Amino acid sequence: MSVDLEKYLRNRREDLDVESPDDPVIWEGIRKDLQMGDARSKKRKILIRIRNIAAVTLLILSVGYVIGDLIVERRSGLEISLANVDSDLGAREKEYQEVLSYKMREAGTLNELDNIIIAELLEEIQRLDTIYEQTMKDLGELGYNDQVINTIFDTYEKKIYLLELIILENNKIRNHETNENIFL
Repeated sequence: MSVDLEKYLRNRREDLDVESPDDPVIWEGIRKDLQMGDARSKKRKILIRIRNIAAVTLLILSVGYVIGDLIVERRSGLEISLANVDSDLGAREKEYQEVLSYKMREAGTLNELDNIIIAELLEEIQRLDTIYEQTMKDLGELGYNDQVINTIFDTYEKKIYLLELIILENNKIRNHETNENIFL
């Protein structure tokens, strides 16, 4: 059947083709489509370039942030003291540290850890140490700040006060033991 159809179409082709194609219009349409395709590809290329530039910029900013964060972390790891901020504050801090060292030695010679009051005072000193460490980190990050500096000196004063209380409590315990021995 397909052979008969082919023969029929070959013989009657001119009778069947009543319309002839308009070649110039077709070629003009193809040319317009190609030009629009070129315009689209130009827009696409521009968008791809913008996307690539944005990606590279984002990458550079991210790397810069990470490097900056590492540098700040290294700086915060360095020991900082009030002497780095101001020499007068450094001298005052040194005085507090000397008094604190003396009180620590004096309280360290007393070994009454069984006492509940002394245990609570030692826990409070540990909390003050935590506050002091955080405040020193803040000083490293913020630099000179009155609140931070006042907090540092406040922790020194409270720690000295707590050590004095520990010394007094130990002395009370020793005096009480001595008095009991006298009465026995």
